[in-house]
Amino acid sequence: MFSKNTRSLDKQVVGGIFNIPHSTSLGKYLGCSLFQGWADPELFQTLMTKASSKLDSWKAKCFSKAGRVVLIQSNPETLPSHTMQCFRLPSRITDQIDRIHRDFFWNNSASDRGFSLIAWDKICRPKKLGGLGLRKTVAVNTAFLAKLVWKLLTQLENFWVQQVRAKYGETDHFFESKAKPADSWV
Repeated sequence: MFSKNTRSLDKQVVGGIFNIPHSTSLGKYLGCSLFQGWADPELFQTLMTKASSKLDSWKAKCFSKAGRVVLIQSNPETLPSHTMQCFRLPSRITDQIDRIHRDFFWNNSASDRGFSLIAWDKICRPKKLGGLGLRKTVAVNTAFLAKLVWKLLTQLENFWVQQVRAKYGETDHFFESKAKPADSWV
């Protein structure tokens, strides 16, 4: 009935009359950005700054490669895990987080660039397959989201599952369902 531009203009007019500021972000809850529609990569920029600041405070030249692996696994790799359990991170953000980890692993400092002697894909393999056990961010994010799908398919008594089913319909043919433009990313 109304075009998208008309609705946008109406929102601006009503916001101006009632002095309501316009924002794409609704704030944060439990450390996760709240938003409507699809995620803008800028909403997840805090993950980048947290990961970078954690690793910048440690002096890479003081650690062996094994020590660097332990530090990456213990702190920066786990920082975005809560957010990744709730949202699918944009590929630009997952690539940047992996780049921060890779740079910390190979470089002694920001000015002293080290050489990448082994492909990052090989380093991110499990130890049983000859890697160091580091995990790529996109793989971890996918695993966390698969956990939500599993919950949706198996835990019918769960309140969240009941709400999703009530809003979006039954999930008998989950993998055949198509998202509508107005749907949540979930």
